[in-house]
Amino acid sequence: MKLCGYGAVFYLLLSLFLAPAYSQTIYTENFPPYNYQVDGKLQGLSSQMIQKMAHEIGVEPSISFLPWARAYKYAKERENSGIYSIVRIPSRESDFHWVGPIETVNMGIYTSELSGDEYFGENEERLGQAKIAPSIGVQRGGAAEKILTSMGFKNLDHSETTRKAILRLINHRYELLALDGNYLQFILEAESIPLTRIRRVADIGTFDLYLAFSRSTPIEVVKKWQQALDIIRSRSAKESDDVIN
Repeated sequence: MKLCGYGAVFYLLLSLFLAPAYSQTIYTENFPPYNYQVDGKLQGLSSQMIQKMAHEIGVEPSISFLPWARAYKYAKERENSGIYSIVRIPSRESDFHWVGPIETVNMGIYTSELSGDEYFGENEERLGQAKIAPSIGVQRGGAAEKILTSMGFKNLDHSETTRKAILRLINHRYELLALDGNYLQFILEAESIPLTRIRRVADIGTFDLYLAFSRSTPIEVVKKWQQALDIIRSRSAKESDDVIN
């Protein structure tokens, strides 16, 4: 069984080396702890995986940080361009070729600890109560906006960045805010805001993050990135097995 595993990895590596090289531009946004910059250096869980995949392929893509809406537009419209960390949902499916998953987010709806409104019952009941709240802050064009819209929410208030939306919640300009819990914790700690200032009132769900390429990107390029990810996952699994054994 191990020989078969080694053989699969060998052929994946061979296909990468034989594939032609392409110049690529990959866009992303400031979305810690998944992708962000420190002193101009790429950081984050998703960024680390993208760097590992690029190293496996033997390319050095240009990675640009942009506001989400612009990053999405460029990645969708420009040949040989990509975007990460992006949630794969039905409304986006036909816009891209998909590589992943590379990470996972856990989205919820939050309110200020000082809010006097109570949310009670099972999660579905609390989601129903959130539907009739005065406002729910979401990032414009972000996954939370798309997902809540598909769930029938009509009370969404759009912010250009999720960080701005968090500060609006803290300042009571939003009744509720929908976003990933890890990102929320990162920003609160960065702003020296106690975590107790925010409470989670409902779960939206767990969603995978992907690297996605424009539909005009050659499919062989997309396959190279997926193969690189598969190799990394396979190698990691083997290393874990070796530790256990």
